[in-house]
Amino acid sequence: MQPPATMSPSEALQHAEVGSFRFDDEFTLTFVIIGFALVALGSLLFMTRKTPATEDVLRVYVVVIIIFGTLLVVSSSYTTEQIGPVLGLFGTIAGYILGRSDRGAGDKEDKP
Repeated sequence: MQPPATMSPSEALQHAEVGSFRFDDEFTLTFVIIGFALVALGSLLFMTRKTPATEDVLRVYVVVIIIFGTLLVVSSSYTTEQIGPVLGLFGTIAGYILGRSDRGAGDKEDKP
């Protein structure tokens, strides 16, 4: 059995990554996600530019922002322990935004 190959500290420094952000994959993916987010928000703005901003329209904007925010967090190559709480927070916000209107509509129908 051969001993593991050794290298000098200066050689190791050339092969080491700075942080956990690799420019080849994650940086490109992050810019692609940001581009799609801007296109999605721009198309929503274009579709709703002549109508007043109702609660339903704002809800769609928030959901789109949460979806792309979640994709950005996942694509930034954090560990599972770091991503978990952020995804939980995004899920809580989305559940609150989407569930709030359903509960309000049900309460109005029950009252005479």
